[in-house]
Amino acid sequence: MSEFLVQIREKSIEAVHNGDIKALYALVETHNDELNDDIEQGLYGNILELALELLTNALESKDKLSLKDEQQRYTLRALYEYAISHYSSKHFYDAKALFEVLEGTAKEKNFIDSMKIHAAAAGKEIDIDSFIDDFCIVNEKLDDFYIKEFQKEAQNLLLQVNDSEELK
Repeated sequence: MSEFLVQIREKSIEAVHNGDIKALYALVETHNDELNDDIEQGLYGNILELALELLTNALESKDKLSLKDEQQRYTLRALYEYAISHYSSKHFYDAKALFEVLEGTAKEKNFIDSMKIHAAAAGKEIDIDSFIDDFCIVNEKLDDFYIKEFQKEAQNLLLQVNDSEELK
């Protein structure tokens, strides 16, 4: 094993031991061009595992996760990316459930509202490309890890979903 891979492995083990999702993301982002797919996927697996552990702890203690707390923010990011990967793969039911979990475990209203729209779109089985094109406002400046700006049609979608759920 090369010196570089040994260092990556040691940093990864230390980050997992410390429950430091941010450090794992930093490893991936800093060394993205140098990592092979297996190592990168392993790091993302560690990120998701830690995020699920922190989510479980929050659920058990009935705490909400805040975007203002660094580790909690990275936890929400990891879970959002996991939900988006399901959504991109057209696993709509799972994506909707994950967006609903994010909605229920976050503190900030803007994030919660965004997850409601994501869940509504996944629930209506709107593919991710159509969701982005038809409901989202995407600009060149990506200032956060989640989609948070929406067209007027997104509110209509949310109302439509809420109305159909009330009829059940």
